[in-house]
Amino acid sequence: QEDPPPPVLTIPRLRLLPKRVTGPVLGLLFLSTASSSFSCSSAAMNEISSHCPTIPSGAVEEMRVLASAWAGSNGLQVHRKTGIEVAPISIRPMPFPRPVYQQVVGLVEDFNTLVHRVSVDHEFLNRHLAETAKFDEFQARTLKLANAVREEGIRQKLTLGVLRSDYMLHDAADGSPLLPRQVEINTIASSFGALSERVSALHRFLLGRVEGTGLKAEDCPPNAPVAGIAKGLGEASKAYVEREPARKGGEDRKIAVLFIVQPEESNVFDQRHVEFSLWDHYSIPAIRASLAQVEAEGELDEGSRLLRLRGYEISVVYFRAGYTPEDYHGEEEWQARTKIERSAAVKCPSAAYQCVGSKKIQQVLAGAGVLERFVDAASASRLRACFAGLYALGEGTPESSAAANNAIAHPGKYVMKPQREGGGNNLYDSEMVEELGKLKEEELQAFILMDIIKAPPAPALFMRDNKVLEVEATTELGTYGILLAEGDTILRSEFIGHLLRSKTAASKETGVAAGFGVLDSPILYDP
Repeated sequence: QEDPPPPVLTIPRLRLLPKRVTGPVLGLLFLSTASSSFSCSSAAMNEISSHCPTIPSGAVEEMRVLASAWAGSNGLQVHRKTGIEVAPISIRPMPFPRPVYQQVVGLVEDFNTLVHRVSVDHEFLNRHLAETAKFDEFQARTLKLANAVREEGIRQKLTLGVLRSDYMLHDAADGSPLLPRQVEINTIASSFGALSERVSALHRFLLGRVEGTGLKAEDCPPNAPVAGIAKGLGEASKAYVEREPARKGGEDRKIAVLFIVQPEESNVFDQRHVEFSLWDHYSIPAIRASLAQVEAEGELDEGSRLLRLRGYEISVVYFRAGYTPEDYHGEEEWQARTKIERSAAVKCPSAAYQCVGSKKIQQVLAGAGVLERFVDAASASRLRACFAGLYALGEGTPESSAAANNAIAHPGKYVMKPQREGGGNNLYDSEMVEELGKLKEEELQAFILMDIIKAPPAPALFMRDNKVLEVEATTELGTYGILLAEGDTILRSEFIGHLLRSKTAASKETGVAAGFGVLDSPILYDP
């Protein structure tokens, strides 16, 4: 459903060109370079917008020119059918409260531990995903694969997670401080680490280089997820080699990390930066292949279950695809996924990890007393403090029926989520009400309900197609963590960086690759 365009902002001393932008950036307005200034005074003044200083139009134009040149010179790019372009970005960082940033960074190891412990609790996963799987074929196939590998005997006890937990600021509109509310946790193909790192560097450069921004580069927190992801892949590969001695004739053993990618990948530069860092710091080559290519070219030794591809022994399989049904065009992709899952290679992530990232498990973990099954009371308290309201659907209980009825009566207060990743899948407003009325009670178990997070809007400067666009935006902060474990034992768990994405306040979704938002970075302030 197409979002209605937002009202035109009334901003003093700012002349806007009349041209409107359509599509995913509906409602954006081109900023005329003849304007005297970009005033960050918002139509709805709030804590975030109050920390946005006015920027002279001359400084905005200088930022645009420099941002375009810097991005092209430093690989802040995406690949489109028309060629290589600068990624959709904001040219000014978004104010973000320092205490909230510190709070969510402090949750990374808690969430890492939670994900891993849930992933090895097979009874828990099956109990809570069984009904959902009946009405969601993709979830059913992923769960079935995790179960089949466990029943056969897990060949590789090492697991690697590159996880990202996403949050939005919630404004209760009662004078209380802004609070983080978790949107989701991503356990597979957590993207944009490299491009996010470059946006952070770009913003620090612009604030130091251009006069008149009113912001200080030292308030931008450090951000280095590329080195962190490469460390996870490198250490997992090293651990693999230590546990998998060379076989007969293995004196010329060649080890590589396999990147699973989509056939026509637009976010290739985000992936390549990690690949190059892996080589620079660990001298480990990366091979890129789609699932179909793995099935056609990959060889799994049934005795040792070593996985080989293109002359290399694969130590780690890093999934940057495989998170959506669209990545599985037929049985050959599922056969490739099974081949990988059965192999001795370290999976990043395993099918079990992917199941933990489902919306259903997120909803179940928010229930009273559930976290304490996996983490201690202090960790459970920290985690629970960031949860939004989450509700089961279709279970035939008074609670699930009440949730559906409340959403029908007050659609503006809820979002309906399927078990999907990648942006553009959620249902809102009349579309949600229609789906709730159309589906049978048991079919609703493929979805959950979540409270709408009331994020405070603030003015922003987006750059698309080398043009600066003035928007009223909301923002979403993601924190990256790496987790290397062996069986029940966690070997490494740490925070490695952040991602900030901003979108027009009128848009419901924030996916950059899906066309809804731009890459941004936080600049911290003390409330």
